[in-house]
Amino acid sequence: EINLRNHSSLHKLFYSLEDNQDMIKEIDQKASQYETNVIPEFLRDLTKFADQDDLILSTPGHHNGHFYDRHPAGAVMKEFFGHNLFRADVSDSVFELGDMMTHEGGPLKAEEEAAKAYNADKVYFCTNGTTSANTICATAVLKNNDLVLFDRNNHKSLYNSALIMTGAKPVYLPTDRNADGLIGPLTKESLNENKIREEIAKVDPDRAKVKRPFRMAVLQLETYDGVFYNAKYLIEKLGRLCDYILFDCAWGGYEQFVDVLRDLSPLQLSYGPDDPGILVTQSIHKQQAGIAQASQILKKDGHLKGQKRYVDHKHFNHAYLKYVTTSYSYPIYSSLVVNAKMANSPACKSWWDDTVKLSIKFRKRLLKESKLFRPLVPLKINGKKWQDISTEVLMHDKQAWKLSPSDDWHGFNKIDDNEVVLSPLKLTVLNPGIDLSGEEYAEEGIPGVILENYLHEEHIIPEKSDIYSTLYLITPGESNVDMETLFDALMRFEHAYLDKQALSEVMPQLVKKFPDRYKGYTLYQLCQEMHQYYKQNHIFELERDLFLKTTFQDYVMKPGQADFDFNENKSQLVELDNLKGRIALEGALPYPPGVFIVAPGEKWQQIDIDYFKILLSAAATFPGFEPEVQGVYKDSGKIVGEVLRK
Repeated sequence: EINLRNHSSLHKLFYSLEDNQDMIKEIDQKASQYETNVIPEFLRDLTKFADQDDLILSTPGHHNGHFYDRHPAGAVMKEFFGHNLFRADVSDSVFELGDMMTHEGGPLKAEEEAAKAYNADKVYFCTNGTTSANTICATAVLKNNDLVLFDRNNHKSLYNSALIMTGAKPVYLPTDRNADGLIGPLTKESLNENKIREEIAKVDPDRAKVKRPFRMAVLQLETYDGVFYNAKYLIEKLGRLCDYILFDCAWGGYEQFVDVLRDLSPLQLSYGPDDPGILVTQSIHKQQAGIAQASQILKKDGHLKGQKRYVDHKHFNHAYLKYVTTSYSYPIYSSLVVNAKMANSPACKSWWDDTVKLSIKFRKRLLKESKLFRPLVPLKINGKKWQDISTEVLMHDKQAWKLSPSDDWHGFNKIDDNEVVLSPLKLTVLNPGIDLSGEEYAEEGIPGVILENYLHEEHIIPEKSDIYSTLYLITPGESNVDMETLFDALMRFEHAYLDKQALSEVMPQLVKKFPDRYKGYTLYQLCQEMHQYYKQNHIFELERDLFLKTTFQDYVMKPGQADFDFNENKSQLVELDNLKGRIALEGALPYPPGVFIVAPGEKWQQIDIDYFKILLSAAATFPGFEPEVQGVYKDSGKIVGEVLRK
């Protein structure tokens, strides 16, 4: 043993190494080999290039950030982000870094690493979000008048890409909501083949009789609220009807690394020539190791080779080149490269195991210590309280997360057995206000949006709120300290609510911004006013029924035609109260979650009008809690929507 604090020991080490050049060479080789194994080629090349600090006379024009030195604002930005960001923000002029568009060099190796990690045939990296990833998939497969089986939970970007941009014709599938407004799965009845063919006949009678009527099914693999489908279940129900299935997994992607979710992934299944081709899009930035806008496409369709319906790499990449940028963000791309390396690491599963364990411990503590809040989990499993079950068992037993039609704790009433599982990494905290099983309002309630705004004032940022809940995305980026901080904040809110503390003490920024509205209020008082508003307006019934309409196939024109007419100025603004029966040229939705209530080409119904009136009236009644609404506007003091001109 060599003591590095002792000079004689240092001399011995020096002379020992000097006399043993082979040892030095071996250490150097081992270090170099280790770096090669753990640091992906693209990142090594990029950091090397940035360290060189080359003279840049190409794009981007800030030229290693030096342009910013000419103004205080630029200097502040440069100081904040650091020199390396600007040195690494380069263009495709640097051919030493490989080619993203033709998939060569370091970029190709990184995509191959991702394909191995996620069990895909091929992976395509996108630096401009899953909106672009979805567009690439849709336009690679679909053409005008193709029939698309379309999940009504789909994000706005999929309406735009799969329906509007391609001119395809949708057959919409209804979805469930529970009494808290949480987004549930496709209804059991809607997945029956005979029912689907009846719905096809409403929009295209001839194709209702075809063996495989759909060019593509466009489905959510995981809802915003963590309801995760069993892909095998969906493929068994729908696969024989579709050439391809596009699974939008923007809110997942980590499932293959989590024991209770792994078997649910469509990428873990084996396929034959009669099965559909599989495309999966993932927002790597949502719950994996990606910078904002980092997304990837996973393609698994080698089993279709030789068939007419197969989309080969050349044709798929043709769509890819249409919608990716020629000026990639190298920092964003680097995060995709690193995510692939991390996902392929032997340690990856242990990171996710630790994260699941962290989320379970938080849920248990909430069940044991909180008087008001509880996590969305079953109260008991086989007669034993959820919080009394071993954490190790909960980590690995799918039964602890399964949503069964025979259970009522989750409030989803139209699901099938083995259809869905609740993700342990979507932490939903339920507030008082509604009974999910009985679908009845409580005497008192704490609306989710109030708790969400409180947490923002406490410098804690949840993902979103629903009627009586808040959602938190748990990743390997969390620590015990983080979860303690969240728990303590919830307990402070709980005490303030029960003690009826002044709102000015609990949410001072809100009261400061709207003093006339909230002066003299207690937190309890505000919660009850908003709760009564929800209760009187039957908000959850509206949200549920909006996605269970029996009229989904009654649209007057395809979404693509509606959008074309909008661009041709064939629309007019009509007051919300007068929209019933009018054809929407622009869809309308609240954001989040970015899911259309009224899709382009549909007729406005009274239920749609009632929903937006309640939403916008709530914003006026409770300033500071305004939702983002798209497709319904204030214009000259009136609330209007864009419809086909008469």
